[in-house]
Parts: sequence; structure tokens; C-alpha cells
Amino acid sequence: MTATEELIDSFPETGRHDIRKLFERFHFTESQKLEIAKDEADLRQWKEESFIHIADYPEIEKRKDGRKGEAYLSQHRAYMKTLRKEETDYSTFFPEVHPRLKYRTEMIDKPIVLGRCPCPVDGEKTRCCKLTTMDPVEQCAFSCSYCSVQSFYSEKEIHAVSNLREKLDSLTIPEDVWHIGTGQASDSILFGDDYSTLSALSDFARKHKNIIIELKSKSGRDVFSSREYPRNMFFTWSLNAPTIIEKEEHLTATLEKRLENAARARDNGNLVGFHIHPMVYFRGWEDEYTGIVRMIEEKFTPDEIAMISIGTLTFTKSVLKKLRENGEESRVLEMELTPAAGKFSYPLDVKEKMFRTVYSSFSEQFRNNIFFYLCMEDPSLWKPVLEREYSSDKEFEMDMKQNYFRKISRP
Repeated sequence: MTATEELIDSFPETGRHDIRKLFERFHFTESQKLEIAKDEADLRQWKEESFIHIADYPEIEKRKDGRKGEAYLSQHRAYMKTLRKEETDYSTFFPEVHPRLKYRTEMIDKPIVLGRCPCPVDGEKTRCCKLTTMDPVEQCAFSCSYCSVQSFYSEKEIHAVSNLREKLDSLTIPEDVWHIGTGQASDSILFGDDYSTLSALSDFARKHKNIIIELKSKSGRDVFSSREYPRNMFFTWSLNAPTIIEKEEHLTATLEKRLENAARARDNGNLVGFHIHPMVYFRGWEDEYTGIVRMIEEKFTPDEIAMISIGTLTFTKSVLKKLRENGEESRVLEMELTPAAGKFSYPLDVKEKMFRTVYSSFSEQFRNNIFFYLCMEDPSLWKPVLEREYSSDKEFEMDMKQNYFRKISRP
């Protein structure tokens, strides 16, 4: 079965019928058929009308037989370009949320291994901090529409590594490892200490004071009221515009709840961090993202925050395929899918505008006393956005390390 047929088979019956009739009516190459099928899948997700229903067929029929398909495709591309180019309009978009299959959580006996940040391999296509990853839990119970985790694991189960404390004790740690993140394969605190994950990570952090353990979350779960954590455990939250949380980050905590939870971590003696990520280019983005900045500055001081990262939507081909086949209502793909270091993202000029808006909204006190960075972004963006740049990934990594440990050492 071709990729086109595989995608069309995921359409509702009427959609399958319409597109197959279109392919019978006009001549298209196989690559053109796949392009049309992908766009029709996107329109279905965006809750926009199928272009098959609104094309100017009288105009198309004026063309000679061999050029009618070309005329249809020209109209189709112009329509899609208009939708992708503009800021996404969420004011008329009310997605019907279909929570993924009910999860079953199982303890699994598997080794703990250290991985690497999902940035492209060395080659300076993006500026990478060389984060080391660890996956004590695999799969997430949230339903963010853009999530790549859902493409990697079974949707029916969440796996928590059993005997984690013993496995961490026996783990061989390379000398160059200093920063380990646990939020790549699941939400780091959604399950609290239900499977002794936080207890094991706390013991590990106490034994390895030269290593920073970063937990990343969109959860409002309070894991701080009854437990203390070593200072080299950073608790960070992914923050997004309220519109995006409501329309795309299903089942997650509200922006207010995430910040309240971060304040609990701060009050419990830990440094916190924020990932303003993934930013979405939608109508009203300036007001909502600068509103996040104001909320951060109202609740925290620079000494309480280890880092703030900024980044945006990025998709691999496999994730795009999965999203289109799932067909869940979402407008995250209503964007210019521009090639970016082997993935697809916004054009650089759009990114620069969004990132500069957020960074410049922070007060000088925050900009000068918190480590800001761009997450998995093109090196050319650093200077115009953050007013500094690095000549290599290693230089970036070392500056991050110095800043993080400097914050830890403060009372």
C-alpha cells in the first residue's frame, strides 16, 4: 500500500470517497496525490472545509484535458498557502477532545540507560545544550495534540521502571554527564511518587551533587508539601498561552495552576525553571505570551529561577504522519511547515519575531540574572533574540553549567 492510500484509509468514509473521485476525475502524479491527501488531512484536523468542495471547477474545466489537474493543484496550493501563512485563528475553533485510550500503568523490569537530547547530531544545525536524558517513566497521560511521545510508545500503557533506586545505584555515569532530564518520555511529576520515582531520583541526586536532575512538567500535582528534595534537583514547567493550553494541551493544568505548583517548589527550597515552549503563532499570541512574562515576574524573583528557555513547534516526518493519521481536531499544523535541521518548523523570521517579543518583555533585572536560552533552535537566532551567541554547542553547554551551579551554590 502506498503512503497516499495508507493516509486516505484513515479518513472518514465520505472523505475517502471524495478524494478518490477527485483522483479519478483529474490526472495527478503520485507525489501530487500525496500532497493533496496530506493537505486534506490537515484541513480535516483544522475543522476547515475540504478544498475538494470549494474548488472553482468551472474555471478548471476551461483548461485542456492534460492541464486540468495542474489547474486544480494551483488553486489548492494557493488556498493552503493562505491558511498556513496567516496567524492561526482559534476564536472559531472548539475541538472535540477524544482522550486517548484509558491507560494502564505497569511496572516493568528494564535497565535504566542514559540517552541524549533529541537535537540533530553534531553539525551546528541547531544550538544544543547536550542534555542527557533518562526515562524512568515511558508514556504520558496528558493529550497534547502536538506531542511526539505518543508516536514512540503504545497508547494503551504507561511503563514505570521497577526497582529504580537499585538500578540508579548500579548505573555507570560518564565523566562528562552533569545535566540529566527526565521529561522526554513522560511528564516528570504527573505520577508523583506513586512508583517511588521521585524518592529514587532524590537519593540519586543526593549521592551525585555534581549532577543536576531536571524534572519537566505541565502538571499541577503537589509533590512538595510532604517531601524535601536536594537542591540539585530542578523543577521546571512548560508554559504556554492560555488559548493553546485550552485548545491544544488537553488534560494538562492551567497556566495559573502550573505557576502555583512552581511556587510550591520554590517555597520548598528548590530552584525552578520555565520552558515557554512550544510557542504557537496564533492570533493574539503577543498579548498572551507577554502575559506569561508578567505572571512570572509577579510570582518569582530572579534568584529563585535557574533558567528560562524559549522555543516553538517542531515536527519530524514520523510525527506529522502520526498526527495526520490520527485525525484529532487540532490547528497546530496550520503553519508554514518549513524545513529546519531535518524537521519542520516555522520560518526563521516568524520565530525571531515571537522569541524577541517574549525575551524583551522581561525586565532587565530578570534578563541579567537568569540563564535564558533557545531550545533546539537555529544558531542564527541567538544574537538577534538574546543579544549573545555561542561559537559551538560546547561553549553553550559550559556556560549553562556555570550558571546552573552558580545558582545552586547561593543560599
